[in-house]
Amino acid sequence: MRHNAEWWAGPVAELAASGDARAVARRHGVTERTLIWWRSELRKRSREATEQRLLPVVVGRAPQRAAAVRTPADELEVVVEIGAARMTLRGDVTAEHLAAIVTASSRTC
Repeated sequence: MRHNAEWWAGPVAELAASGDARAVARRHGVTERTLIWWRSELRKRSREATEQRLLPVVVGRAPQRAAAVRTPADELEVVVEIGAARMTLRGDVTAEHLAAIVTASSRTC
C-alpha cells in the first residue's frame, strides 16, 4: 500500500521522538530505508516551503537628463529583474512599494 506525505508525517515524527528507525518502521509495516527517505523528503519539502529567495540588487545613479530641474526624489531609480522580466521604478519609491512589487513578482503563475 502506498502512503502519501501526510501519512508519513506521523511515523517520521515518531522517529524524531524515539530515534529508533527499525522499531518505528516495524510498527508501521514499512521498510526502515523508506522511513529514512521520507524523513529526508519531508525535511526538504519543509525547507522549500519556508525558504526565501534572495534577489540581486544593483544600486546606481539614474542617467542625467539635460536641462531639467531635478529633485532628490527624481534621482532615485530602482531596477528589479526577475528572470526575463525587468521593472524600472523612478521617483519616490517607498519601502512598502518595493516590497509589494518584489513579492508580487516572485510569485509563480
